[in-house]
Amino acid sequence: ELTQLEDNDLDLEHKLDIDNEIDICSRGAVLEPPQLKKVSESIEALLRLRNGLEAAGARGVQLPLLLGWCQQIELPDDLLDVLLEAFEEDGELSVRKFPELADMQKRVRALEDACANAMRNVLASGKYASYLSDDGYMQIGGHYTLSVKPQFKNKVGVVVDESRSGRTVYVEPFELNAIANDLTELQRELKFTKRRILGGMCVAISRAADNLRACLQAAAQIDLARARLFLGEDMEGEVPDVRDEGIIQVRQARNPCLLLRGGKRVVGYRIEIGNRCQGLILSGPNAGGKTVVLKTVGLLALLARCGIPVPGGEAPRVDFFEVVLAEVGDMQTIVDDLSTYSAHLVASRIMLSVTRQAGPRALVMVDEAGTGTDPAQGAALARAILEAFLDMGARVVATTHCIQLKNWAMEDDRTETAAMEYKEGRPTFRLTRNAVGESHAIETALRLDLPESLVHRAEMLLDEDQKQLLALQRQAKSREQEMVAATTSAQEREAAALIALEEAEKKARALKEKEERLAIMEADLQARGERMRSQMQAELKAKVAVKERQVEDVVQRLKQESLKLGTRLRIVGDALGDLRIERDEFAEAEYQAKQQQKSVPGALGPSDRLNAGDWVVVLAKTPWYGFKGQVQRLTGGSHGVAVRAVLMLEGSNNIVELDKDQLGRTTAPPPRKPGFQRAAKKQAPGGPVRDYSKMAW
Repeated sequence: ELTQLEDNDLDLEHKLDIDNEIDICSRGAVLEPPQLKKVSESIEALLRLRNGLEAAGARGVQLPLLLGWCQQIELPDDLLDVLLEAFEEDGELSVRKFPELADMQKRVRALEDACANAMRNVLASGKYASYLSDDGYMQIGGHYTLSVKPQFKNKVGVVVDESRSGRTVYVEPFELNAIANDLTELQRELKFTKRRILGGMCVAISRAADNLRACLQAAAQIDLARARLFLGEDMEGEVPDVRDEGIIQVRQARNPCLLLRGGKRVVGYRIEIGNRCQGLILSGPNAGGKTVVLKTVGLLALLARCGIPVPGGEAPRVDFFEVVLAEVGDMQTIVDDLSTYSAHLVASRIMLSVTRQAGPRALVMVDEAGTGTDPAQGAALARAILEAFLDMGARVVATTHCIQLKNWAMEDDRTETAAMEYKEGRPTFRLTRNAVGESHAIETALRLDLPESLVHRAEMLLDEDQKQLLALQRQAKSREQEMVAATTSAQEREAAALIALEEAEKKARALKEKEERLAIMEADLQARGERMRSQMQAELKAKVAVKERQVEDVVQRLKQESLKLGTRLRIVGDALGDLRIERDEFAEAEYQAKQQQKSVPGALGPSDRLNAGDWVVVLAKTPWYGFKGQVQRLTGGSHGVAVRAVLMLEGSNNIVELDKDQLGRTTAPPPRKPGFQRAAKKQAPGGPVRDYSKMAW
């Protein structure tokens, strides 16, 4: 159910440790504000927890167990009314919750300000300046006092306290007696009001003590369930399929203790008990991990019983075992007169009596079965005990080094063998099913640096069968090492071949990608070429259109110019580069004849030279007839255009432009005498003033 919740659905961040406060209130005592604030915050946390779970249920999340606990979180309204939002952040009673406190505190502050102002006025007046041993004032027990010399204490006011040396007496001035009495009375009333409110809270807690304890118990159950989930997540566990058939079936069982200790490479085991076989007999080398496997099975069963996700790989199944018993280690004790083997027998007797009624819901684990006594007799007794457990229907996991028990486990249909793997002279801590393992005691002694002379002596003491077995083991070990070396070499060659294949494939992919890029680039170039051709054609058409418009404009202008010149010029040529203007001889002859008929007597002819700076006189009937002027520059004179002269008229300095045939040559006017000025006409007073400078002719 917890895995279906969102983060905000389960609010258990606040500590709910208020049992002591509930007990104090139940005895009739009154708690201090910090303690009551703790109770108030706990009640608010309980309500948040209930509201969050109820909101999740309203969304359709199936939470039958959690909602059942949630329904137990129910508190009386009078407790909620008096405690919810009753305290400020600093632990004081909330003035919003209790407005009478706000009014009283406001009045207290006003009286305190009045006392302070009165004290400052007393000091400013200097009335008691000669009696004081200090210039300031201080508060003692809520009283505003002056530091007075002992001999003048009765002249200042009421004595409140004195210094340890007796040289200074703290006196409340007479001027403050009335205000101070009012302040003291109001402070006493405020304190009484606060105690009354706190007492009411404690009474409400006392009356709802049973409800509060029930709420705390329900919250504890929810918190415990969440703690189980968090523990399972820390072990990377999965919620198992739990039934009552006495079956354990996990694909990757790992030891929870090793996981919680921070193991990064904890070896997992595939374990199946109760389905095809009732018991599992483990064998293998010393210090090879047999006991770890046995403890892992037991811990998985206990975790499933507690409702904690188990580290058993994907989709684990761990049924509920009513009885989980383990006999691990040496329980010998001098106090109880138990030896190693006798302690083992006592433990076996206890486990047999407990398991008798449990049947398949019992899980029994025995470490190092058949050891601690005569090997033959110990193996026989161990077999008898294990058979008794199997006859009762219990699930059994046992570790052993006895060859008799190994042979029996292979023959009995109710049991299955498994061995801890041993490679290259060292245990790998992996579990191999349907296998029998050797103890490898001699190799273990060498691996643990036992003196070689002792190990060799032990080999010499072995009987012939054991020596042959040891030789076979070493031969098998040598063959295994050779096989491992050959396998490693083959793996290296295979890895090299794979690397070469990957490189070839990488190059092929790179070549293919390059070809694809080239094809894309080629297509892009073709597209760009087409776009450029289209663009150039469009630009060429636009330029041709512009040139055509320019030709039309030129032709129009030429035609307009030819019209201005009286059709004495004509446009010749068909193309823009061949166009030119030629003089129309017939039109020119006709024009010259007309001009001769219109010519002004004495005017300059076409052959007469005229230069800038020459003086001329206007002979044509124009507004400037008879005026002299000096030539400033000449215009025209090419392509049949008549010569025109720009003149500056003498006297007025006006600039005019006239045809050459409207002018006659003359001499420069004589220079003016210095100081000559024309006498200005006197204007009659009051007469009109006329301005002729802007009149047009």
